[in-house]
Amino acid sequence: MAYTQISAGFGYTVLLRSDGSAVAIGQNEYGQCSIPALDEGMAYIQVAAGVLHTVLLRSDGSAVAIGQNNYGQFNIPALEDEMAYAQISAGFDYTMLLRSDGSAVAIGRNEYGQCSIPALDEGMWYTQIAAGLHHTVLLRSDGSAVAIGQNGDGQCNIPALEDGMAYTQISAGFGYTVLLRSDGSAVAIGQNEYGQCSIPALDEGMWYTQIAAGLHHTVLLRSDGSAVAIGQNGDGQCNIPSPEPGMCYISDMRVGRDLTAQLELAGEDDAVTLIGSSLAGEERFRLTAHGDDSAWETYKRIARELKMNLWNLHLVLPDGQLLAKVCRTNPASSVADVATQFPSHN
Repeated sequence: MAYTQISAGFGYTVLLRSDGSAVAIGQNEYGQCSIPALDEGMAYIQVAAGVLHTVLLRSDGSAVAIGQNNYGQFNIPALEDEMAYAQISAGFDYTMLLRSDGSAVAIGRNEYGQCSIPALDEGMWYTQIAAGLHHTVLLRSDGSAVAIGQNGDGQCNIPALEDGMAYTQISAGFGYTVLLRSDGSAVAIGQNEYGQCSIPALDEGMWYTQIAAGLHHTVLLRSDGSAVAIGQNGDGQCNIPSPEPGMCYISDMRVGRDLTAQLELAGEDDAVTLIGSSLAGEERFRLTAHGDDSAWETYKRIARELKMNLWNLHLVLPDGQLLAKVCRTNPASSVADVATQFPSHN
């Protein structure tokens, strides 16, 4: 047995085990550690600890919350047929959930508008959610981010991105926000009383791979498997132990994950089949498009079906080119234009 995910709340910890069970330890005044029993054949697949309540995602796509419920943060909305929850996040006294169609919902305390999810432009979806103290951060499929709720310290003032850059991961702390960019750099905005937003410079050739915002301290994982913590350190929470020889810290693959897939195209102009396989040969998706369809819009369609950020999806054509690069070079390219370059197209 192994632990596969952990989440730390206010005075308690929730852990997910490799058999799909969950356990919580620590303060349990409101029942936030009293994990519900599962029906036979069911498993927990994600856990999220807030301040005094816990949210758990089950293998059937449903979610349950336990603990303090003074603002209705337990009242998980019922799902429509064939819909599921794909991600959960627990704030101070509210709950956020990402649905399988890329929409998001928030329930609980909304005094600062932290539960008022912005409408999305057509063709856009949310790929990650993060609930903080009284503010919420959401990552969109185009690599942009938006923050709502309390903004007294500028924690909702997401910096504009340079051309060609995207946000790939988000984390919301208590009054501040941390964001990971596609070049491996990180930025933090908001309350910085303890230096929790003062991101350390990286050595040449290094990048950040995961971020986590806490109460008043921030933890960042680097590409060499080392980790660094900044901010309040009154209890030693920033004293990251050095890994033993041959060991390293690893990222949670549920967050900000990348997918590189070899793309095959086959069929006639009116029905071109796009098959994406992992580098290990495992088929990850199969999609049929019309030859006249825009290659870029089809790329976005694949990302949407996989519920991924466009910037985390790398589709490699048979000649080694990236489909995204082909689309950027010639935005008017159709699926047929791309498919006819390769012998597999009949």
